[in-house]
Amino acid sequence: MPSLQSYDILLDLTNDMHDPVSIQLLRDYGRTSGRIILLHPTETLTLILESGVSYQYAVKSHTKVANVTARSWRDITCSISQLFTGSSTDSLSSNVTPAVNGVSVDRLWRDHRFNVWNDT
Repeated sequence: MPSLQSYDILLDLTNDMHDPVSIQLLRDYGRTSGRIILLHPTETLTLILESGVSYQYAVKSHTKVANVTARSWRDITCSISQLFTGSSTDSLSSNVTPAVNGVSVDRLWRDHRFNVWNDT
């Protein structure tokens, strides 16, 4: 059972895909919001989170977007490709994947607004 004391955990997101992906924080946690990180293939981003607190991110590859929630009491390692294993549609799709090691995909969808790729 998790303790009631909070502590820092590490979330390692590794881009194991062939193309860059972007990662964006979806909520403002008391800091400047709107920041987007571009993660090139084979790069890893390490985020420091507070244990037991839910953090929401949008991870985008081409036109595919995975809305992700991370919540854990221990360090997490996550490959980006596992976030896109479900089927994406143009409409909402909730509870796409159950939480694996504290990371769950809440919604998998396509965003054609800002696409520099030639996806179909």
